[in-house]
Amino acid sequence: MESEKAPKQSDGEKVLSGPGLAWEVLPLHMWDNILSRLPISTLFRTKSVCKTWRNIIQSECFRSAYRLVNHQDSYFVLFADFNHQKVAAAYNPTENKWVLISLSFVSSSCPSTCCRLRRALVSHEGLVLAEDEKGSIVVLNLFTQARRVLPPMLPMIWTRVLAIISEGNTYYKIVAVSSAVWDRIGLQVYDSRTNRWEAKDEVEVKYANFESAAYLDGLLYCLNTPEKLFAFDLEKGSWQFVDVKMPPLISSRLLAYSGDLLLIGGHVEFGVKWGIGIWELDRLAKKWKIICSMPDHLFSKFSRGVIYEFLTVDCHGKICFNTNTSTDVLMYDLLEDRWGWLPRCPLENSQNKLSWFGHGVEPRIDKLV
Repeated sequence: MESEKAPKQSDGEKVLSGPGLAWEVLPLHMWDNILSRLPISTLFRTKSVCKTWRNIIQSECFRSAYRLVNHQDSYFVLFADFNHQKVAAAYNPTENKWVLISLSFVSSSCPSTCCRLRRALVSHEGLVLAEDEKGSIVVLNLFTQARRVLPPMLPMIWTRVLAIISEGNTYYKIVAVSSAVWDRIGLQVYDSRTNRWEAKDEVEVKYANFESAAYLDGLLYCLNTPEKLFAFDLEKGSWQFVDVKMPPLISSRLLAYSGDLLLIGGHVEFGVKWGIGIWELDRLAKKWKIICSMPDHLFSKFSRGVIYEFLTVDCHGKICFNTNTSTDVLMYDLLEDRWGWLPRCPLENSQNKLSWFGHGVEPRIDKLV
């Protein structure tokens, strides 16, 4: 039912909000500016107030106003029940609470099939790249429920998707690599403008098992196993080896934050003391320097003293840690230098098997698929 105080269009020029209220004479562009400053969680509740507000929020004029605002809303979409509830559990650090995001739109928007998600691959800003049960790669905006099925990749062996890279608010590219064949790896890039994949330069490398990547200053830094650092120049379409000694780490992962390249990993000191640390790359000195470590009392609870594998996901300088054996999640805030446990995940008591979704998403209503 529409609210009596909901704005109504008048002659296509003004929005009325009810008798006797001062804002009834506000023009549409001012409503765009006001609503565009709401956090995404409030914005989606606002859409349900009335048809007029929903039309405003879905308009291109509103999207243009929304792009001009620096939104710091972020969600960590960490766990999902793909098979039964078709729902993902996302944590909002700003409100310190979990929300559930329905994944049913993936199948309902594709009437010719009954596809369901099988796993998430990578994410960036408002987009998540995932694989469905038929093996197709899909790009999703979990908050607007927009969806695009990508064309098949070019033939490569053991292809691994590394990153989504935004180009403005509308376009994006996706980078994927193959494992080594005859001491070489292949690379292909998907461009949303052309809706096709394009092969790029191969690189000669003895081992190629890229586990992590981070985009910074036009370069996609890729961590290879055993630990070597490569960089892919997106504009030139070429690879380069980064001459820096990598520390011996377990479950290492790259991330970019505030113009710096960071490295997370498990390590052993003097062959005895286990820990998890975060390093920063000094590009001039060509070396990594440690900037913080997980406190011992938290590490003992997190890993029970020994760590062989753990999972991480970052967004806006916040990093979530999980061992994939429980739904307990530890978060570190780089800006505030603070550690803390997340509240219990609402899917924790589910009888169904949960999957680690593990992606940080900036919910963007203007991020088109």
